[in-house]
Amino acid sequence: MKRRALVLKGGTMRGAFLVGALKKFYQELGPNYFDAIFATSVGVFEQAFFASGQIFTMENTWREYVNGRKLINPLNPIKGRAILDLDYLTDLFQSEKSMLDVKAMKDSHPKLITFITKYDTREPIAVDLKTENVFEVMKATCALPLIYPRKVMIEGSRYVDSWMASQEKFKEVLREKLKDYDEIVAVVTYTHYDKVLGDIKKILRPKKMPLWGAFDTNKKRLIQTIEQGEKDATEFLVAHQIKMV
Repeated sequence: MKRRALVLKGGTMRGAFLVGALKKFYQELGPNYFDAIFATSVGVFEQAFFASGQIFTMENTWREYVNGRKLINPLNPIKGRAILDLDYLTDLFQSEKSMLDVKAMKDSHPKLITFITKYDTREPIAVDLKTENVFEVMKATCALPLIYPRKVMIEGSRYVDSWMASQEKFKEVLREKLKDYDEIVAVVTYTHYDKVLGDIKKILRPKKMPLWGAFDTNKKRLIQTIEQGEKDATEFLVAHQIKMV
């Protein structure tokens, strides 16, 4: 039987594109098409909510709760909070507004592997989201020290955003993790070629990016980016003849 893997590469607010793409994947392929989902950075949020069957909750989060100065605010340090307020986000995922069903996520079909970076060595580490504290992993894989300087500790070591890992080492780790899969689909948030993805043939990239940058929190452009993800994913599935079997 064919084994399928999905790779998600984030990019801060560009994660809105992942939301739209995964919404379309969920609608067309269902929750069990992929046997494993691998995520970096902001991709961890879409990874978790896709697996738990809550991709529409994630969409609502991106539409309503991360725009303006809710998630990214240069004035936050005055209030004792980080510029990129990951604590606000993980608190949101434990509130009635955007509650993550952790049990459903852990009981889901696909393996959920998230990449984080060891702060001292810049070594990429692959962790099982189903066995770790999901909210601490979410912080770790998005913790860019300049805008989220708080130490995220997992089993006694500090971890930071997966983007900060040695790209060559990350490429090696990813290749090793994907070697047992017959079909690999990657969704990335940048239009340019990503060398880290190596020989992956099926890569969904934005045909255009409505957001002005990775830290653009304009609500209108965030919604347009979600819609761009849906549109591009629809065309991608047809072009690659990917469908539920």
